[in-house]
Amino acid sequence: MTDSALTIARQRPSTPLRRALALEWHRHRDRLLLFAVLSVVIGVIAVVLDVRLGWVALLLAARLPADLADRFPDEGRQLRSALGISRADAVRARTLVVCGGQLLLALGAVAAILLTDWPPDERHWASFDVRQDSGLAPTPMALVDHLVDIGLWSGALLWTHALVGGSAFRLGERLSAIGALASFLGACLLAGLVVVASSVLVGWALPQPGPEAMEALETLGAPQFVLAARSGQAIALLVALGGGALALTLAHRRWRRRA
Repeated sequence: MTDSALTIARQRPSTPLRRALALEWHRHRDRLLLFAVLSVVIGVIAVVLDVRLGWVALLLAARLPADLADRFPDEGRQLRSALGISRADAVRARTLVVCGGQLLLALGAVAAILLTDWPPDERHWASFDVRQDSGLAPTPMALVDHLVDIGLWSGALLWTHALVGGSAFRLGERLSAIGALASFLGACLLAGLVVVASSVLVGWALPQPGPEAMEALETLGAPQFVLAARSGQAIALLVALGGGALALTLAHRRWRRRA
């Protein structure tokens, strides 16, 4: 056991979970602090230079479970054993640390979205435009459009952690950063498909107005289309964010049982 681990052992916080969190912080603090600095830098650059860098923070957050996986599993097991930390507590601590690191990076992406100016004709990947050959001038996105975007990629991060995070706790298996990134991009793609499919289904389910009513609706900015699109976004948010949180909770319980 290394001298630094002996120091942790002498301090020995009161509970195994606290000791596990202290060990995770000791082993990964340099990387976590680097991510915190990068999150701030990304937000500042986005605000000052008006450059869209939020995607950098999201990709770093998606691969975080792989970045914090034990490079030398035997050493990690020896340290946990010396500190009296069970594998279940190690799983809890690692999951909390990964979620905390992802939150740090996500805040940088949120700052890049909410604190910058968006031209009227610029849209998020899951946003919509009510102009449908109606001659209406482009309108800037509202706060709800930004929140939908944040909610969808946050859900994609949760799904990614739930799908690939377990590999970090299985003996003899290395978690691939490329696999984590592929899972995140796949989750984002599926979220976008859910938005489109849900919007179409809701549009079909809505009662069709008559010709005069349809003309009036188009004059007002196509509220029926807006209702269908917003409903599709709400359904996608439920699947992405709510489903991702549930998937990670169930996966975490499974990781603990197998520990």
